[in-house]
Amino acid sequence: MVALADLRTMRAMRQVHFVLVLMGTLVLGSVGVTQSACTQSAPQAAAATTATPSSPIAPVGTVKQIMKGIVDPSSAAIWDAVSTESGPKGDIEKAPKTDEEWAKLEGQALTLAEVGNLLKMPGRQVAKPEEGNSKSQPDAPELTPVQIEEKINKDRAAWDKKADALQQTAIKAIAAAKAHDKDAVLNVGEEIDNACESCHKIYWYPDEKIPNVPASTAPPSKS
Repeated sequence: MVALADLRTMRAMRQVHFVLVLMGTLVLGSVGVTQSACTQSAPQAAAATTATPSSPIAPVGTVKQIMKGIVDPSSAAIWDAVSTESGPKGDIEKAPKTDEEWAKLEGQALTLAEVGNLLKMPGRQVAKPEEGNSKSQPDAPELTPVQIEEKINKDRAAWDKKADALQQTAIKAIAAAKAHDKDAVLNVGEEIDNACESCHKIYWYPDEKIPNVPASTAPPSKS
C-alpha cells in the first residue's frame, strides 16, 4: 500500500506539473497574439508612412486665353477703380466707397497676382495649335504664338522673372485695396501697366517701331 505521505507528494507534483503546463500555454498564446498584432499592424504602419502621390498638374488654358480671360478684366478693374472725371458740375471722383466694393477690388487684385503662377506653370502653350501662326492683324508688327513660345523656351528664367514682376505689382494692389487706400490703388495701377508693357515689348511686339515726334521749332525770324 502507498503511504499517506507518498500520496500527498504525488498530488503536489501533479499540481506543479499542471501549473507549469498552464503557464507554458499562456506564454505561447501571448506570443502568438503579439506576433499576429505585429503582422496586422505592419501593413497599416507601412500604409501610414507611404506618401500619397499628388495629382499631376495639367494646364487647361493657353497664355493667350489667360491674358484675355483673366489679366485683361482683372487689371482693368484696378485701373478703373480710382479716377477723376470732369463733368458739368465739376470734377467727379470715382473710387470704391463700401467695404463690399473694396473687397471686390481686392479679389480682382488677388486673381491678377495668381496669374504669375499660372504663367510659370510648365507645359502651358501660348495659343491653340490652330492659332500658332496667327496675328491680331495681318501686318501687325508682332510675333506669332509659335515665335513667342520659342522665345519663352529659349530663356525660361527670363519669362518667369516677368511673371514674378507682374505678381509683385498685383500684391501691392491687394494691400492697397485692403487698406482702402485710393492713392495707392492709383499708383499701383501705373506699375501694373508698366509690368505688362515691359513683357509685351519682349515677347509680343519687340519689333514695333515708335515714330519719333520732331520737337517743335520756332518760326524763322523775319529780317
